[in-house]
Amino acid sequence: MRCPNCFAELSSPTAYCLHCGSKNAIGCGLFITEDRIYLFFIGKNAEEELSFKLYEEEESIRNTFEIIAERIHERRIDEIYVSGISIELIEKASEMLRKTVLSPVSVYITDPFRLAEGFFGHLVEHIRTVKELRKVYIKPEDKIHGAHSTIIGGREGLKFIHKIASSEYVKKIVPGVIEAKGSAVGGGVRFKLTRCDERGNIRGLLIDGATVQEIHIVTTARNKEEGEAILKILRGLLED
Repeated sequence: MRCPNCFAELSSPTAYCLHCGSKNAIGCGLFITEDRIYLFFIGKNAEEELSFKLYEEEESIRNTFEIIAERIHERRIDEIYVSGISIELIEKASEMLRKTVLSPVSVYITDPFRLAEGFFGHLVEHIRTVKELRKVYIKPEDKIHGAHSTIIGGREGLKFIHKIASSEYVKKIVPGVIEAKGSAVGGGVRFKLTRCDERGNIRGLLIDGATVQEIHIVTTARNKEEGEAILKILRGLLED
C-alpha cells in the first residue's frame, strides 16, 4: 500500500504517512463485548478492522488498551467513537482509552449496539457525513447571543453552554425564555439535547430544579441529515 499523496510505502491503508505528513484515516470506532474489542478505522479510500481478545486480569486489559492506543496513534486519529453491547462496557472502554492514549483524542460515547457490524455501519455513514460539514472558528463566548442574556444553573449552566459552544459545528447559541415547571426535579443542573429541525438546528433544554430554559443552537448544517450528525457529536461532547 502506498500513500496517495507522495507514494511512499505505508504499513496499512489507513496509516499516517511519515514522509509527507498526510493522514489517511478520517475516523475511528471501538466496539467492546464481554471478551473482545473491535477497532475500526475509516480511511479515505479503504476501511480496516482489528480485533483484540479480552482477558479478565486488569493488567492484561490495560496492556490491550495500550496496544490499541498505539494503533490509534499510528494513524494520528484525534476523535474516536465508542460503542459496545452495554452502557457499563462502553463507559469502561472510554475510561481506559482516556488513560492510555498517546496524544490528545476526543472520546465520544455512543448508544449500545447488539453487534459490532451494526455500529460500524452507522459509524461509516456518520463519519462520511461529518467530513462534509462546514466548520466555523469563533470563540465560544462570541457565539452566545439573544435578548435573554440570563442563563440558569449558575456556573454549571454556563459550563454546559460553553461546552456546546466550543464545537466547530456550532455557529450561535440563543438562550430562550425561562419557565417554572411546577415541582422541582432532583439531580442538579442538567442539559438535554432534544431534537434538530429540518434546517439542522438543534433544540436543547437547560434544567435547574423546577426551572427550565430552552436553548436554541444554530449549527453549520445545511439540512436535517447533517443536523442529526451534529446532534450525535454534541451529545458525545456532553458525555466527554
